[in-house]
Amino acid sequence: MRRFIYTLLILSIALSSFATSYERRLARMNDHFDHAEWNEVLQETQKMIDLKPSDVEPYSAALVAAQFLDDIATENKYLKLSQNNRVHIDSLLNHVYIRTKQLHNAQVYEKLLVNLKTNNRWLARVLNIYLLDFYNFARKTKETITIANELLHATPENLRFKKIKANALFYQGDEKEAVELYENILQKDSSDYEVLTFLGAYYATCDLMAIKEINTTYLNDTSAIDSVYIHQKQLIIDTNIARTLTLLQAAQEMQPSEHLKNQIKQLSDITSQLPTRPEKKKAGKHKVAK
Repeated sequence: MRRFIYTLLILSIALSSFATSYERRLARMNDHFDHAEWNEVLQETQKMIDLKPSDVEPYSAALVAAQFLDDIATENKYLKLSQNNRVHIDSLLNHVYIRTKQLHNAQVYEKLLVNLKTNNRWLARVLNIYLLDFYNFARKTKETITIANELLHATPENLRFKKIKANALFYQGDEKEAVELYENILQKDSSDYEVLTFLGAYYATCDLMAIKEINTTYLNDTSAIDSVYIHQKQLIIDTNIARTLTLLQAAQEMQPSEHLKNQIKQLSDITSQLPTRPEKKKAGKHKVAK
């Protein structure tokens, strides 16, 4: 019994010593990281991995340090080592993002992802997903569309990738292609709130512009036939606006909001009534002086 207790005591002391040693190295590594001492970071991370190969911290720090040193070989080494030691790739990349965000240097994160993808094609899809989210957040529309296309080539029906691509297309100015893609998404999932509100807002703007154009043309047309313009307005109300209201009302039922309520009311209040023409002032007769 005494021998058993003695063994437990020795084991407890050993574990405590191990933990203390690892924590000291972690503190030193973070200090070097904060002072941009990248070679020293790499020295500490290797020792930390020897002590605790499953911890994500040394790998994330090593990847960032290697990127600052422009050392692609070391980047690849630590990525492969992390996967050999069963560090979850999502955890690793999230920690890398946090570290680069703390440094206020998003470019390091982007370049690192691009390097890792180029040299580790077996992880290309995972790295593409992180690149897609980064480019989408940074509003880099050209890069977003490129990566979205790569991902959609492998999984053409992925609605999340389609939505991000559509959003990038719209911000890039390719409205027609973006709307077509959003419509495609809606066909696959008619309950997508984001798509319903986007298309509803987009079509509402188009509808209001169409009604305004008819009113303006009518007022400027001195020989206008009222029935023709009334018919044009009613046609937009019965088709375009009716379709837009269907989208907005579906979104309102899902997540009621004052903004949607106001949009719905504005469109619902539109009638085929024509605007009142301003009366022309009659020119006064001037007497000719004798």
